[in-house]
This record gives sequence, C-alpha cells and structure tokens, in this order.
Amino acid sequence: KVRAELLNRGTPDENVMIISFDFSDVSRSKEVVDQTLEKFGGLDYLVSNHAAMVTGPFLALPYLQDPDYLERIFRVNLFSHIQLAIQAIPHLEKNNGHIYFTSSLAGEIPVYRSSLYCSTKHAMNGFFYSLQQELLARESSVSLTIGSLGLILTKERSELLPYRHPYPVWSKGSLKECSRGIMEAYITRPQTMTYPRIAGMIYRANWYFDPHFHEGIIQRFKPKGTKGKGYKEVVEKGTSVDQRIKMGYQLGYGPGDK
Repeated sequence: KVRAELLNRGTPDENVMIISFDFSDVSRSKEVVDQTLEKFGGLDYLVSNHAAMVTGPFLALPYLQDPDYLERIFRVNLFSHIQLAIQAIPHLEKNNGHIYFTSSLAGEIPVYRSSLYCSTKHAMNGFFYSLQQELLARESSVSLTIGSLGLILTKERSELLPYRHPYPVWSKGSLKECSRGIMEAYITRPQTMTYPRIAGMIYRANWYFDPHFHEGIIQRFKPKGTKGKGYKEVVEKGTSVDQRIKMGYQLGYGPGDK
C-alpha cells in the first residue's frame, strides 16, 4: 500500500524500497540501515517513527506487568531507535544529515491509562535530548529533532472519542497540519517540533504548576455518564479487542500476542 501510494504520487520506482521489519528484534536493527545503504549508496535522513502504542491501566491488566512483555515494548519503543541512531550517525555525518524521532506529549506528562507507553516516551526524550547535547559538544554535522506530538485526529481516533468527555479544542490537531509540520522540521531542523503547539505549552505548564493535574487527567479519560472517577469503565475500554482492532496501532501487542 505504501509503495503503491508513493508510485502514484510520481516517485520513481528505483527510489522506493520497502523493508518489512520487527523492531522488537533490536540486534538486527542494523540490517535496516545496511539495506538502505546498499540500495542508495548513502544516507541523508533518518526518520524513526515506529512505536507500540500500548494502552490500558497498568495495575488492572496483568499482561502489561509481565517482565518479558515490558522488555518487548521497551525494545520496540526505545532500544531499536537507539540502535538505528548508532548505526546511522557515521553515515549521516558524511552528508550533513538529519535525524527525526517521533515522540509524544505523553513523554512529557503522565497519563495513567498509558503508563507503559508514557514511560517509553519519557525514556526516549531523556536519551535523545542528551544525544542532541553530545552531537553539539562533538561538533557533529548531524542535527536531531524530537517530534512531540499530541492528539492527532485521524479517522480511526475520531471515531473512538465520543464515549469520553470532550477534549478541549486546543488539545486536538489535524493530520494534515501535523504532517506539514513534520515535513517542515526536516528542513528547518529544530531541536523540538511540537504539535499542536498550544497543547504542548498548556500541558507542560499544567504539569509543572497545577497541583490538581492528576485529577484533570482522570476526568479527561472518564467515560461519559459514569460515576466517581470511572476507573472500572476505563479498564473495560482498555481491554476491548474491538477497539484495538479498530485503532490498528496495538495489534500484536495485546494479551496473548506474540
């Protein structure tokens, strides 16, 4: 599907290579860079976008607590990104290249129904902002951008939102505008690309200065019409196979998936 779309948009066939890869196999991440170099002879950009977006309250879902599962998610969401950077940087330095890593505003604030996903994104931010400093300290020609993305209204996500309390207008962004912002970041190379920008400003300020931040997040995820804090209902939604299939992003990372 991706190949067909690229060709339909006029990309020459010789400029397209699709590599199917499981990034939970961290030790083989080098193969992605090697295959790219073999076909194109060099590397100008590394855009690292993959993630297992695991959701659900951690204490209520035993499979999230399994050590092997925890390690697998960190392999996909963190360790494979690090390995790609390690392998790509020497080649990017030859071409004044650029790296773009997709992170999330969930890597800057806590969200209880996505604690495992949040923890991997917090770790990603910690590592790659530190790597930014090191690249600057060694006067490397490689620049690095971290994309801090909020709620992007894809078709699938929009269909799932009605059961919750409404999100503030400032917290939501369009897929088209987000894509444009990411593409611009490839050219302008900022240290951080935040979208929606106002959401980043408000969430960061609230997390640092609002003593009631946790309660606000709890109410945000509380399904409509529920009493109390809605924890039971959030757990039920978090274990819904139909929801995981509709979203697509969690297939292969749910209970029983190998």
